[in-house]
Amino acid sequence: MSVRCGHFRGVPRIGRGAALLEVALAMALMSMCGIGLLGAQLGLVRHAVASAVRARAAFAADAIAEATLEAGVAPRDQWKARTALVVPEGRATVSTTAGEASLVVLTWAALRDEAAPRSLPSADGCEEAQSGGAEPAQGRACVALAFVQ
Repeated sequence: MSVRCGHFRGVPRIGRGAALLEVALAMALMSMCGIGLLGAQLGLVRHAVASAVRARAAFAADAIAEATLEAGVAPRDQWKARTALVVPEGRATVSTTAGEASLVVLTWAALRDEAAPRSLPSADGCEEAQSGGAEPAQGRACVALAFVQ
């Protein structure tokens, strides 16, 4: 029996430390997955906040249009003043287009999710309504709402 033990002692162990290396690789892989998951969740939160701001802006634009239709200038001006409270750095303009049609354009400071450059122009009509067809203001998002008086 002592011969066998002596025989095995002379053989070098090639696999020594392999388990530790496997654990280190598994921990590195898990940490990278965790960082990726955190990035995805931060992106989702940014998008949710930007969507909530856009929904509040659409509500304010609708309220301005309704106030213009029902009561006239005073309630409309009150809602225009409230836009800074509803959305960050909110500005509302009401313009009359051809005939009885009017346009409410509400702009606000774009959040990080909305400030990304777009490859295609947006379909909401803000670029044309905001600046007469010129380049829209950088770092601003907008909602345009047309209505007939």
